[in-house]
Amino acid sequence: MYEGNPVDLQMEKVISADVIFDDATHHCKVFKYDLEEDYIYLQLKEDDLTAISLDAKYQCYISTKKELLYCTGAVKERFQCENGNMLVFKIENGFYIVDSVKRPIKRK
Repeated sequence: MYEGNPVDLQMEKVISADVIFDDATHHCKVFKYDLEEDYIYLQLKEDDLTAISLDAKYQCYISTKKELLYCTGAVKERFQCENGNMLVFKIENGFYIVDSVKRPIKRK
C-alpha cells in the first residue's frame, strides 16, 4: 500500500528515563505495511541503527504522490538483514492527513 514511499521519523517523547531525546530527523523508506497488525516495516537509510531508540514514541511522516500522512507509534524492533537496516514500527491511533496548514486531519 505505501511500499517504496519516503518516510521521515522524528522522536516525539522518551519513555525511559535513561534515553536521551533525539531531535534529528531519520530518513527511511516503507519496505512493507501490515494493515491487519498496524505495523510498518521501514528501511532505515542511515548506517547507525542504534540511533533509533526502542524506548521512545516517534512521529512518522509518509510522503505519497498525493498527500503527506502522519502517524505516531513506537519502534518495536530494529535489525539488519539482506535488505539493510530495518525497523518495525507499531502504529498507534491510525493515520492522519497533513493539510497545507500543517494540522493533522484524521484519515477515514
